[in-house]
Amino acid sequence: MNKKRLAAIEKEVSRVVSKCLFEEIKNPKLKKAMVSVTNVRVTEDLKFADLYFSIMPIAGGTVNKNEVLEGLNEIKGFLRKRVSEELALRYTPDIRIKLDDTIEHAIKISQLLDSLKG
Repeated sequence: MNKKRLAAIEKEVSRVVSKCLFEEIKNPKLKKAMVSVTNVRVTEDLKFADLYFSIMPIAGGTVNKNEVLEGLNEIKGFLRKRVSEELALRYTPDIRIKLDDTIEHAIKISQLLDSLKG
């Protein structure tokens, strides 16, 4: 498949899933943290879409990431249905949930560097 078309599909899947997370999802496991889509990778045959999520605590609290990932896995069928409704694709990819901890890692490195300065 054309790389540009694949990138456009990934962008649209990200948009649809982000919109669903903020407007439609009522799962209490997901309301305990700030959950956002950081990346989407769709296979060339459109069989799978890997959705990478960042999970951050709300207002400096703590969050159980496993519980949030469990909540995301519970709604992946709904997310797939919404993607199929919004996008005109012959095949709607199966959604696989992945954790993206790059933001947390960057914050940790920044804190370490700040501690070395002071």
